[in-house]
Amino acid sequence: MARLTDIDWQAADAKPQTETSGGAGFEGFLREQRSALVKFLSRRTSSREDAEDAAQESLTKLLRYKAAQPAVWKPLLYRIARNVAVDLTRSARTRPDIQRGAGGALDDLASEEPTPDQSVEHQQRLDLLRDAILTLPPRCREVYLLNRMQGMSFVQIARHLGISTQAVEKHVAKALVDLRSRVGKRVAGPL
Repeated sequence: MARLTDIDWQAADAKPQTETSGGAGFEGFLREQRSALVKFLSRRTSSREDAEDAAQESLTKLLRYKAAQPAVWKPLLYRIARNVAVDLTRSARTRPDIQRGAGGALDDLASEEPTPDQSVEHQQRLDLLRDAILTLPPRCREVYLLNRMQGMSFVQIARHLGISTQAVEKHVAKALVDLRSRVGKRVAGPL
C-alpha cells in the first residue's frame, strides 16, 4: 500500500486544494499530522508496525473529508484514528494470530508426540530391523552395531576388535547388503 506522502495529490484531484492558515493545504496538513498520529496510535496499538498501518488507514479515510473546512480535519482525523485502533484491537482479540510462537493457537493443538498409528508403525519397523540384524553373522553384526549404534569410526572399530580397517569395511558392507535384502523399503531412512 502506498503511503499518503508518496501519492501525487495534484494528479489525484484536479480541484484546487483548500488552504490552511499556513497555506499548506490538505496535503500539507497530512504531512504535518503523520508523525504525531503514529505516536498517538503507538499508545493504542500493540506495535509500531500496527500504529503505522492504523495511521495510514486513518489518513486514507480522511481523504473523504478533503472538501470539509480545514478546522474540522484534525478532530476528525483523531476520531477516525481512535476508531481504527479500536477496530484493530477488537480484530486481534476475535481472530487470534495463528502464527504465534510459544502459547499460540496452533501450539495448543499440535503435539510433538506421534499418533498411536505412527507409534505402532514405528515399532513394527524397529522390530523388523532388529530381527534382520539378529540374522547377521556374529562378527558382522558386532561391527555393524559398533558403527551404527556406538558411532565408532572404522579405524576405532579396527583397533577395538584387533582387525584391519578393510575387514571392518567389508563387514559393514555385508551387513548393509543383507539388511537391505531382508527389510528392503519397509524401513525408511538409512540402515
